[in-house]
Amino acid sequence: MSFKNGGELAARALADQGVKLIYTLSGGHITPIYQFLENGPITLFDTRHEQAAVFMADAHARLTREPGVAMVTAGPGFTNALTPIASARMALTPLVLISGAVGLESREKLDLQDMHQRAVIEPMVKRAFVCHKPERIAEYVDMAFRTATTGRPGPVYLELPVDVLNAPLGETEIRAPRTQVQSKPMDPAGVEALIDLLGQAERPVMVAGSGVWYSDGGNALTALAEKAGLPVFTVNSGRGTIPDGHPLCFESAVAIRPGAALFAHLSTDLVILVGTRVSLYYIFGDVFNPGAKMVQVDIEPEEIGRNRRVDLGIHADARALLEALSQRIEDRNLSATLKERFAPWVTVLHNQDQKGKAEAGAQWE
Repeated sequence: MSFKNGGELAARALADQGVKLIYTLSGGHITPIYQFLENGPITLFDTRHEQAAVFMADAHARLTREPGVAMVTAGPGFTNALTPIASARMALTPLVLISGAVGLESREKLDLQDMHQRAVIEPMVKRAFVCHKPERIAEYVDMAFRTATTGRPGPVYLELPVDVLNAPLGETEIRAPRTQVQSKPMDPAGVEALIDLLGQAERPVMVAGSGVWYSDGGNALTALAEKAGLPVFTVNSGRGTIPDGHPLCFESAVAIRPGAALFAHLSTDLVILVGTRVSLYYIFGDVFNPGAKMVQVDIEPEEIGRNRRVDLGIHADARALLEALSQRIEDRNLSATLKERFAPWVTVLHNQDQKGKAEAGAQWE
């Protein structure tokens, strides 16, 4: 297949990824892509500031679980995108930022808006790619999307120099992979060990974070809570994965939030963190009862054990782990036993939740 130039190949590659919306602010260095997006399947939202474009792509990804896509021009367009990229990195948002850049042949010649962009953004993203050959543009687009969405999600930077986009391709052989990674890691031994810890606990707390949302694990979380009678708190994008109104959901896990969170964290004897990092929200781990057993489930092994020693670390996809745990509880006929065991603790948490909210409300009367 032939393309007029690299810009047409980039537009086709984005469409092949299933992209429907791109948030952007136009500029000369990305015009070669724009020309082939007109009247196509992708809608462009042209903003008044690149910062807005990338924040919109971030929100798109958080709401849909699909990678958000933003496109900016070189130099000041690129630098205006840095603040939302930093936010997306902290939030683990699957996002692809495409930036134009000065042509490869014009580097170090004081060309318009020339700067070393990759070096600036590389510490702020999951990966940073620069494509130097027009026939490899589709390959780089595929790498960017695959990197943003697999494992622990995060923003990815893809730089396409303007002369690479303008380069004619003719009948050049083009690499156009379309890679989809479906497998989700799961740890059967970790599931068994976690069931054993649940059997020993009297006051367990599960905290569901963004990993539950991005793995589409809400139904699995709710099913597990109901099967085990397990109280659940939620945080970040994990909010809403089990409805706040559910009798086993105690809303936000953040200790300063009115309700039962602070009491639960200080009183629990088993903390199960699923898809959430031990950050300031938990006073870097110090808010939890020092004598409690700690379990941390995360798609990223290096995250397990940050700021707080864990008794059981499980490298797994959040949804896969929740489903497997629920199934093993059913297989071992433990549902009734666990629900009876945890019922008094759930009652205590409901009382503390009402008390905490009442005290907070009284401060404003």
